[in-house]
Amino acid sequence: MEDTAYPTIAYGSLLSLYHELDLSTILLLEKAIVHRSLRNYFESLAIFDALPTSSTVKTAVILEHTWTLVAQYRFREARCIAERGLSAFRSKYVGNKDHGPTILLRALLAGLDTLIDGSTQRCFESMQEIYCWLSRVPTDDFTDVQVWTVNLYYYLPTLLSTAAGSHPFCDIPSVPANSPSSGISLLRKHLQRAGRLNEALFLLDTEMALLPNKDAEIEAMESVRSACIEPSTQPLTYIEGSVALKLALMYAELGDDEGYREEMFNAAAALSVPKASEFSPNLLRTDTWLARLELARAGGEGPGAEAWEGFADYAAKVGDYRIEAKALTEALESMISPDSEEAEDVSPENRERLRERLDELYSRLGSSFHRSVTRRRVSGERNERQPQVHGVNRGVVMYGQQSALRTLQA
Repeated sequence: MEDTAYPTIAYGSLLSLYHELDLSTILLLEKAIVHRSLRNYFESLAIFDALPTSSTVKTAVILEHTWTLVAQYRFREARCIAERGLSAFRSKYVGNKDHGPTILLRALLAGLDTLIDGSTQRCFESMQEIYCWLSRVPTDDFTDVQVWTVNLYYYLPTLLSTAAGSHPFCDIPSVPANSPSSGISLLRKHLQRAGRLNEALFLLDTEMALLPNKDAEIEAMESVRSACIEPSTQPLTYIEGSVALKLALMYAELGDDEGYREEMFNAAAALSVPKASEFSPNLLRTDTWLARLELARAGGEGPGAEAWEGFADYAAKVGDYRIEAKALTEALESMISPDSEEAEDVSPENRERLRERLDELYSRLGSSFHRSVTRRRVSGERNERQPQVHGVNRGVVMYGQQSALRTLQA
């Protein structure tokens, strides 16, 4: 492709696919990825929408566009983009069973089917396809497309909530005997050593859902941050700032005020450098607000439904529908929690109003999965708090993985 070149600092993690793109498209795609990374979703999607038709069918553009919509929780629209891409791939790569982007798109569509319709069959089929493709690939040989695919292999079971089995997890990549680490942890550490920090950060959230405790999660985050060493073609300030925000939120949930303040300072310092501030990151403001709410809760000072709904209003304004849904769910839970001082004073009409708002949000985004999970959480039938991972409690994550393995090993 003529005029193909890479930016000096690349935010994207599918660089192997950039050879299909001309320089102007690469620069626009990178700008869209930066905006998505900083949760400026409207700005990111405006770039994708303005791309010429000839660029919208390119592999990297299809995958990044789909992922941006998934990050914003616009699942129906994400499925439309992914289906369009898969249709293009079928005609272009007919007969190539191991075409990586095709397998990756099928996995994305499998997850989207579960989120939108509640159907799970494609998740099982996709996990089996990924396992057959990648289970024997050495850790050192994983491409960026395969890293994305492994991330989905570990994420898809979080959407499956059938009964637990007793089989151990089938790791990708394979794990040495008696190793305490999972395949995704080993792969993330390898990517760090290789300087592929964008991809390591990409795996981090999914990996943390599988770790046994908060200490292990903090260790994983610190490990990624410690790998941010110059010189690098990776966006080190963004990676450091993103990890600092994750740590600040973790410390806030633990009620560690000192740790929270230190990491918030680190995040603000990293994300306020000229290159980052040029994009006015919603990421910093949103996660700072969320961490303050979590810190107040850990300290036994609330927050109440009004505070959470105010946060939801802000998230809706900037198009962060994942955070809007979380905040509305927290507001509803505070209304029904027996530990909440305001629970008895909240009118049934106000509770119903919030329930309708949350239900309408999930209907608009196209997620029957999240709607059903949230209805159970705010039904009042059970009020104990459980750790949440992508909207699913940690127990469901492990149950889903184990039951999925029965199909893989059958």
